Amino acid sequence: MNDAPSITIGPLKIWVWGRQFPDSTDYWDGNWTNATACCEGAGSRVEVTGAFLHLGELERWRNDLERFYPFLEGSVMLPTIEPTLSVRIEGKTTKTGHLKCTVDITGDHMAEKHQFLWELDQSYLPGLITQLDSILRDYPIRNKTQG
Repeated sequence: MNDAPSITIGPLKIWVWGRQFPDSTDYWDGNWTNATACCEGAGSRVEVTGAFLHLGELERWRNDLERFYPFLEGSVMLPTIEPTLSVRIEGKTTKTGHLKCTVDITGDHMAEKHQFLWELDQSYLPGLITQLDSILRDYPIRNKTQG
């Protein structure tokens, strides 16, 4: 892929390519995105492409991250409806004070499961929030009152 990812968090990269149904104004259909997610580890790489991210989910994650960042207590998740991608960030769980990040990613949730774990420095969270702001600015949520 030549384009820069829309979201980068550790070894996870997500590209948002556009709306799945660009002409739809309905909250549910009009806010699904075509996306690619790729996560790499030592000797492994999992990449998925499709309509598995909803803009409402990205907005909720962005808002949850903003509330989480000042205190770093508990956890925050990308709240996906589709089982293709799940991201969980847990606060203050390591001896070094880093955050723990867990990514579950699969192209076929009935036949395979892939999980990546790593530590994340809290200084990456403002950049992640900014990346989510950029996506939501490029693809404003349609008909939010239906959600």
